[in-house]
Amino acid sequence: MTTKATAVLDLRGEACPYPALYAKARLKRMAKGEILEVVADGMCTIEGLPDAIAQAGHKLVGVEPLDNGIYRFSIEVLH
Repeated sequence: MTTKATAVLDLRGEACPYPALYAKARLKRMAKGEILEVVADGMCTIEGLPDAIAQAGHKLVGVEPLDNGIYRFSIEVLH
């Protein structure tokens, strides 16, 4: 992923719905155009985080699979 993250949240091991809640809370404290990187696992998070981000009005700019069911999500703050 070539996008430089402004902030990183490592949410591996967190059960749903906490990864989406933590990500949305962090996004509220960020400025427009900044990038939040979320590292997470768990099928619920992998499937649900993109929808939660879209519903919050932000842009998912990348999803990168890492090892052992872990994914890195890059999210751009749109407001």
